[in-house]
Amino acid sequence: MNDLAIRAREPSDAAAIAALMNLPGVRHGTLRVPFVTTSFAETWATGPADTCLLAVRHDTIIGATALMRGRDRTAHTGSILLFVHDAHINTGVGTALLTEVLTLADTVRGLRRVSLTVNADNHRAIHLYRKFGFETEGILRGDILRDGVFIDSIAMARLRF
Repeated sequence: MNDLAIRAREPSDAAAIAALMNLPGVRHGTLRVPFVTTSFAETWATGPADTCLLAVRHDTIIGATALMRGRDRTAHTGSILLFVHDAHINTGVGTALLTEVLTLADTVRGLRRVSLTVNADNHRAIHLYRKFGFETEGILRGDILRDGVFIDSIAMARLRF
């Protein structure tokens, strides 16, 4: 794991982020659709309240997370997205990314609530999120169309008071 670096995204990362989003496992486990373009990746998670971190191993982007901060009356909240390269599942990449993004949420942004949704059949991700204190808040029935079948997603959140 010593060869893993977590860093902020750069504008030049768009093609590599698009390639990551287009991997079959990433698409299966997330809301990503096939054929993500580099132009989409150029604007993904680049808003003024967004933070995007990348996991890099041997100069290759193998994971990404984004923290999107709420606005106005929800400025104390944020939501996250996380995905890991198909070939690097269960190697600590998700844990490293989640550690860094939640540290930013807690110590830099001062967020009290961080939420996410996860496919109900993505058991590895659910286990990871629970390890970091996320709790199930509800089931969104038939929320996602994947491979012609509607599947449920789970709304989860981590609260700090």
